[in-house]
Amino acid sequence: MAVYRNAGDCKCDIAANFPITGNYGIISASLRTNANVIVVGPSLRLYGPSTGDLSITAYAPLDIGESLKCAATANVSFDWDQRADCDTVTGQIIMRFISRGRERAAQEGEVTRQITMTHINANKPYLSFSASASSGPHTPYILNYHYDGYDFRYRGNPLPITAETKTDSTVIPFLSKILPLGCTLHLTSFSWTYTPPEVPTVSYSFLFSYSEV
Repeated sequence: MAVYRNAGDCKCDIAANFPITGNYGIISASLRTNANVIVVGPSLRLYGPSTGDLSITAYAPLDIGESLKCAATANVSFDWDQRADCDTVTGQIIMRFISRGRERAAQEGEVTRQITMTHINANKPYLSFSASASSGPHTPYILNYHYDGYDFRYRGNPLPITAETKTDSTVIPFLSKILPLGCTLHLTSFSWTYTPPEVPTVSYSFLFSYSEV
């Protein structure tokens, strides 16, 4: 893939031709970044890495032979501290990501067996609901049991979530030709959604950091 260096450089094409969408069931992907600059004095400026966020939404087919009757959701979020540090050798700003160890996971309804989590209210789930008549009185409403928990795992496509995800950076092999070499990604949130009879979808949000220096 071409690397664009000038403000006027760009590429415009249909989404179906984006390098990753078709082969991995990607519905949408976006990357938004900004550079970090600290003005220390009239003639001294420290340039740090570009930071931002990467978002991906994709189809996540059920396992062969697996079926679900009702709508369901599952989600998890992880907290990270971003700390700016100074490299005493290069004089450049380094962005460090430190896991806070916090994990908030939840499940509503019967989810795919690709997802596991430890429920903290397994014996006392509470009802969640979604009802709207904005499209007419015959619009379906949903009642589901809600479970909170931790130790969230996902083994489905396009990216699994493991025990290391909440403490380490994430590598996305199929984005290696698009993302800059040496960038780091840290997962902040993930959600899985199923609305029958559609194919389930998953959404990921990552913190992004990259330095050309």
